[in-house]
Amino acid sequence: MKYVEWVGRYIGYSGLKIRVEQFIKIAYSLPLLFIPISILLYIIVGFFYCLLILSVLIILEFVLHISLVSLSNKRVSVTEEMLPDALRLVSSNLRAGIILEKAFIESARPEFGPLSEQIKEAGKSLMLGKQTKEAFKKIPEKINSPLLRRTVELISDGITKGGNLAPLLDGISDDIKSSLMLRKDIKAQVASYSMFILLALGIGAPLLYASSLFLMETMIGLGGILPTETLQTQAISLSFSGINLSKDFLLNYSLLLMSLSSILGGILIGLIKEGKEIAGLKYVPIVLILDFVIFYLIKFVFLASFAVF
Repeated sequence: MKYVEWVGRYIGYSGLKIRVEQFIKIAYSLPLLFIPISILLYIIVGFFYCLLILSVLIILEFVLHISLVSLSNKRVSVTEEMLPDALRLVSSNLRAGIILEKAFIESARPEFGPLSEQIKEAGKSLMLGKQTKEAFKKIPEKINSPLLRRTVELISDGITKGGNLAPLLDGISDDIKSSLMLRKDIKAQVASYSMFILLALGIGAPLLYASSLFLMETMIGLGGILPTETLQTQAISLSFSGINLSKDFLLNYSLLLMSLSSILGGILIGLIKEGKEIAGLKYVPIVLILDFVIFYLIKFVFLASFAVF
């Protein structure tokens, strides 16, 4: 199954010490626990509490799976940050006359994080007599980094073609450092766009929806107490009639639109900052919480003080 393959791959990428079967068992047990409870609450209490339990289930499943992606991305960022230093250290060991496999094992420093474990695995494979290309494939095996995979391919090709490995590692290290510096500059430039989107969604949107809701509730109240006849003067003509909308409908409609805009906005922020839509999922809970807190703060604290209906 594709789901089982995805879970197994990302458990490896995240570095968690848990078996695939255990993770899937946890993921499948949550619906078996929450769905009967939601059905029972629907029968006893009503639809709202049923929907609340189902929402908790969706959030738990989301957090459970997104944690794998988040841990994987964190390992990638640490690896790519430490990769130039690790290559430099391997190059220094080679220049000192140490053989390739021992140079790799001695370069597996703890400060290199997850990269240290993979370098050590490659060194052990070389000592066991495996071919260089096969041994190097172990380095990006548990780290989902395109940069690391491309680096390993370049090193493998360089060794296969008989190149001098130490200068090759130094050159690759310099190129990676340059690309990482360029990436940081780009991130700094796009940070203003991300901040603008976050302010618009997290502050502007709830302010707008709370104000609009207050206005509509006021108009509904006016429609209920004022006469329906048309008030006519020489310049203007006003007519008040009942608005066939409930306050609960308007509130739910506002919350739904804020939720949708928060989800899409979080994905957009992730796309701008990291170039991946899935990276924006970690921003969605932040924007949602900010939206709802500011919305209810404006609705019940500021606007309620002006309400007359």
